[in-house]
Amino acid sequence: MTPDMMETAARIKQEIQQSTVIPCANIKLSVEPCTVFDSKVGGLPYLPPGTKAPTNPKGKKLYLLAQINCEDIAQLPDFPHTGMLQFFIFDNDLYGCPMKFPARQKEWRVVYYTTVDRDMDVSYVTEVYEGQEKGKLMPFEGEFRMTFELSSEGMSPADYRYESAFFDRWKKAFPDDEAEDFYDLDDDILEMVFDDSDEVPHHKMGGYPYFTQNDPRFYEGGERYDTLLFQLDSDRKDGVDVLWGDVGVGNFFINREALKRLDFSDVLYNWDCG
Repeated sequence: MTPDMMETAARIKQEIQQSTVIPCANIKLSVEPCTVFDSKVGGLPYLPPGTKAPTNPKGKKLYLLAQINCEDIAQLPDFPHTGMLQFFIFDNDLYGCPMKFPARQKEWRVVYYTTVDRDMDVSYVTEVYEGQEKGKLMPFEGEFRMTFELSSEGMSPADYRYESAFFDRWKKAFPDDEAEDFYDLDDDILEMVFDDSDEVPHHKMGGYPYFTQNDPRFYEGGERYDTLLFQLDSDRKDGVDVLWGDVGVGNFFINREALKRLDFSDVLYNWDCG
């Protein structure tokens, strides 16, 4: 490796980040009290009177992973700005994800209500979920309030499209270099490219995903899930306790055009851990 190679790699990293900036909503979790109308992780979900709780094929109720009151993300382009968007998973050792691609919504579910009735009798929700056992295998206990901050970010090396973008530029700079993928590069370059000094949990909607392993969209057909719908990272700070396996992260992806139509029937759910 030459100094010029390290400098070029740093320049390419900066170019990719600057040329791929898109909006996102960063999420912070807290232990502040929440209701069924709030954006939150865990707890009882918003459920309009007369509506059935989502279940798995055996009729067992799914557990609320998270819900977003979409008024909280009204500044995030293409995402719903009213109503309630919810993510449910089953309480098993795979968190409801069968680890197949694409994963059908059997042991997990994405639910969207176009409006939120704040005048409803919330006792209905309590009655529906009365008797449901505590989720012993969920990635958290209790519930945590979400707050949002609109931001923007460029593509990170975790995204499956990053490697191609990097080597398109690398080959122009070093046409005689034999490196074909990241692991052909010098360790110092690899460490610099993948360096992430930001140690805060990666909870977000929109933007680019974070993984502890590989981007599942690398597989054939994955390219249609071009938008990060929601991401919940492991988080163990200030009373918050979310843990996906061995400090992993959960992601939900959707096609941008389906998102604009508010069609959540085809979503890719994935989680991984180190």
